Order: sequence, then structure tokens, then C-alpha cells
Amino acid sequence: MRKKIQDLISTVNGNGAHIFYSFENEEKYVDNLIVYVIAAIGLGNHVMIIENDRILPELQKRIKAEFDEEQQEMIHTINNYEFYCYRGNFNKATILSYLENMLAPFLEKNIPIQTWAHVEWRDQEQIIQNLGDYEKEADAMLQTTNLITICSYEANRVPESLKEILLDSHDYYMTDDNIDLIDRKSII
Repeated sequence: MRKKIQDLISTVNGNGAHIFYSFENEEKYVDNLIVYVIAAIGLGNHVMIIENDRILPELQKRIKAEFDEEQQEMIHTINNYEFYCYRGNFNKATILSYLENMLAPFLEKNIPIQTWAHVEWRDQEQIIQNLGDYEKEADAMLQTTNLITICSYEANRVPESLKEILLDSHDYYMTDDNIDLIDRKSII
């Protein structure tokens, strides 16, 4: 998987890509995240990681082991609960505004940055519709920035109806062991 991630990042660097990652194995997930960070830093890109409290300690331990101080300064972590539930629930307008504000300092200074976001949510009314709407709007926003971003979802939390929406609003579909280009025109 290491080579697949590195090849993809090298291929889309400068053009951007919106990648849907459906993961089942947390260990492989963290390994893939580290490979993504290695690939990004290898290209001179900063990485913004939006991750949960459960995974962050392991991730931070791996970051300290894998990267020197200068490289660590290129890695920015944010708690995903604070990011996605900033106002108490999953609100796409708030999240998109928050994302824009976080990326703005990098984009304004032409500092290349990639993102990795572990998307999670609390139970709330119409959450599947809200997630779908958020991803569609995020996709439109990302198309204008040439960013490389991975949106990761725990596979067991994604019903088929949401998966279809996610496949329609991303360029690539990634699992723990594979990455495929999505032909959006063929998805109905």
C-alpha cells in the first residue's frame, strides 16, 4: 500500500485530489496515514490531520518516531470532534467555514498543504443527508484549490446510501489495501 499511496500523491501533486478512504482496520489506517504524511513531506507539503482522541496518541507517537523536528513542524493535528462538532453538531456551513479559515494562512502564503480528515459524527437527525451535502460542497471547494485531501470513514459506519454519495463526490476510492480512480460519470 505504501507504493500505491506514494505513487498517487506524486501523480496528483499540483493538481489536487479528493480521496474517499473507507477503512476497516485501525492499524492499517494509521500505517496508511503515516505513509501519506511521509509522501506529503517528501514533496515539501505540510499536512493537516483531523483525527479523533482515540487515534491521536498513537499517531503522535508514530510522528515523533518517524519524523525529525523540522518535519514535525510541517504536521498539524486537530481534534476531529472539535472540527466536525464545533457548534455542537455536524453543521456543513460551520465546518466548511472552519476548514477555509484553517487553510487560508497556508494558501495565502503559497505554502503547499495536504489534508487528512477522519470524518466522524454524533447521532443527529438527517446526518446522512448532511454528510452528503458537506462532501459535495467540500468537493466543489477543493476543486478550486488543487489540494490533496483524504476523507476517511470507518467502513462499518457508512451505510450504502452514504457510500454512493461519497463515491460521487471524490476522485479516488481508497481502502486499507487499495486505491481506485472513481469514474464519476459512471456512478448513478
